[in-house]
Amino acid sequence: MLGPILVGDESTLEKNQYGSITGEIYFQFENFCFPELRWNDFIVVILCWWNKAVGTLEVSSVGTTVEFHFMDGPFYVRGVKSGEEKVTLNFLRRKIEGFEILASRDIEIDSLKTAIGKVSRKIVRELHRKNWSTNDTEQLESLVRKRR
Repeated sequence: MLGPILVGDESTLEKNQYGSITGEIYFQFENFCFPELRWNDFIVVILCWWNKAVGTLEVSSVGTTVEFHFMDGPFYVRGVKSGEEKVTLNFLRRKIEGFEILASRDIEIDSLKTAIGKVSRKIVRELHRKNWSTNDTEQLESLVRKRR
């Protein structure tokens, strides 16, 4: 394993007047952070998407592609199932014409699933502590319960 795969900082959670919750979430491998160190985005919505995407990778055939989107910015991660238990993650930036690959990493699907699950559980605990409940937080909590 190449160090932390996903960083989600529960101490950075904020809820706006419309009920949207943001917080720091980014991938980190050694000195490489994607999209960048301390990236702040719509963490609850993103974790819902990512839990579903990694679930698709688990049950799909080799060659299946899923995307792990961020809500803000031109950044996303494309995951290609490269073996029964492996995925290649391509860290991409959208451009006017196509995209640019900023980095690629091969990891085990279970490692990705574990990382997303760990951050999701940590965020759900903090949401409970803050007593924040929205449709998005309920969906994330449901996804976390299904993954146990």
